[in-house]
Amino acid sequence: MFATSRKLIQSTVLHPGFIFWPKFFSLQEQCVLLAASLYRLDSTESRRARKKREKHHPLSVKDSLSGSYALGQLFAPDELYEFQEGHYDGVIHNYREMHLAKWPTEEFPQLQSSIDRLHSLCPTPDIQTHLLHLSSKGDILPHIDNVAASGNWILGVSLGDERILRLRGPDEAGAFDLNLPSGSVYLQRDSVRFKYKHSIDRLPHPHPAHQRLSIMIRDKPSHDLRPS
Repeated sequence: MFATSRKLIQSTVLHPGFIFWPKFFSLQEQCVLLAASLYRLDSTESRRARKKREKHHPLSVKDSLSGSYALGQLFAPDELYEFQEGHYDGVIHNYREMHLAKWPTEEFPQLQSSIDRLHSLCPTPDIQTHLLHLSSKGDILPHIDNVAASGNWILGVSLGDERILRLRGPDEAGAFDLNLPSGSVYLQRDSVRFKYKHSIDRLPHPHPAHQRLSIMIRDKPSHDLRPS
């Protein structure tokens, strides 16, 4: 178990290089993290897309923090986002993403405590943050991260729709599947990071697929530069 400022959070070690916290964030914390992440991602889209969302899904920052909305209601319908059909490497489909240099803590005053708790899980302090938003049809196909562009570990937060993380080692050795409920966090490092293929799949029928957003924190490779 890991100590936080509020309480002890139960963790599960599924492999020497993989730790899982199934209920790390409360529902209120999830709402703040999701609203702040969508706020940043929305700012990168075209003015036309933003205007369309304001018209058909008028949810303000204040509304998102009021507690009167369910987590899934913070997402606009798929068609109101500028999702990309495919990533340059063919691994990710129906998504939008960004590298995050700074969290919008001024707009979301409740955010900092959740970020501090999340950062307390990071094995090393020199980090970079990436937001990845999957549509209801979005997938991440099996892959191994590029060693040259990645550090030794990755911390992943799941928000929104529950998905399945599949990890497959060399010759299928040590393979396991793990459901990632909203509010969960996992740490993947060392051999599990660079020798295991991993993918994010939708739950099987009849579970309806919805949108999912993940916050990915990585340590920076020694040659990497800080975001501008």
